[in-house]
Amino acid sequence: MDEKIVEEIIGEVFKKAKKEHASHSKFALSNHISNQTDLSSRTLERAYDRYINKKTKYGVPQAESIDLFCKYLGYEDFRDYAESKPRDAVIEQPPINGIDKQKLIINISIAFGLILLFFAFQKWSDFKYNNNSAVDKCMTWADSIYIPISCNKGPLSKYGTQVKPLDQMELNNMRKVEVNAAYDFFSEDGKPLVWYFKNKSNEHEFFTAPGLHPINGETLRKITPYIIQNYVPMHLDKKESFTPE
Repeated sequence: MDEKIVEEIIGEVFKKAKKEHASHSKFALSNHISNQTDLSSRTLERAYDRYINKKTKYGVPQAESIDLFCKYLGYEDFRDYAESKPRDAVIEQPPINGIDKQKLIINISIAFGLILLFFAFQKWSDFKYNNNSAVDKCMTWADSIYIPISCNKGPLSKYGTQVKPLDQMELNNMRKVEVNAAYDFFSEDGKPLVWYFKNKSNEHEFFTAPGLHPINGETLRKITPYIIQNYVPMHLDKKESFTPE
């Protein structure tokens, strides 16, 4: 089985999942696909790490799993997927006088185009920095995620939350989620994937990254088996909080 085709399949699988699901984290997408197929979320996460994150320590998915990936994309199995996308061999023209002139012209054109693109990007970046230095450099908490926002909005956003300098890691990774007994609380090596905070109403709020609570600034605590056993609902339907419009 050609692994390049497998990589292509995995890329299409997660591209489709991103169109169907609000959250684009590896764990959210894997859970979403798992809910619609017979694939386990673990298998999906390992496939994501190997082909999206390029972590080669994870093995190639089994043939049965690849067939299920193809079914998710609307094909019967791997063979159906491969046959539906014929890969024609490229017939190369013989070089003229030892030099492939067509390729030489194409390569020169590409190089020249890249140089022009580089200078155009530099000028655009300088213009944007000089004219929009205060725009979209901040973020604010919006119900269950951070969203980019202009720094000139004032100390508070329309959500009533603090406007603060943009932190790309927090923006990409911090989510407030609804959890249950079926949620993946730990990675394969035992590291926590969820952090929590107990509010004044004695309710537990759960987040996908460590750090400070987005509203009150209190330090979040990593999940433990005790918290899961005593404060996590036991129903098995997987849900995540919605991204606000």
